[in-house]
Amino acid sequence: MEETVFFNLGNAIAAKRDPKELIKEAQIVKDHRGPLGKLVIVEDETNGDHILFEVNDQEAPSDKTKEFKVKEIID
Repeated sequence: MEETVFFNLGNAIAAKRDPKELIKEAQIVKDHRGPLGKLVIVEDETNGDHILFEVNDQEAPSDKTKEFKVKEIID
């Protein structure tokens, strides 16, 4: 089951079209950030990009946020 989350695109850590490349980048970010929080990869269904966010950056639905489906959570 996919979870729907809302993020402000301005809070994105990184975005790539290739999800495998974004997973590699997420691991690098996680290694440098330490145990701060979980990272999540979502897919922008309008253009096919995969976007990396920190889970704690989730927001309530509003005109400043966009709806995404969670593709992968990185602990």
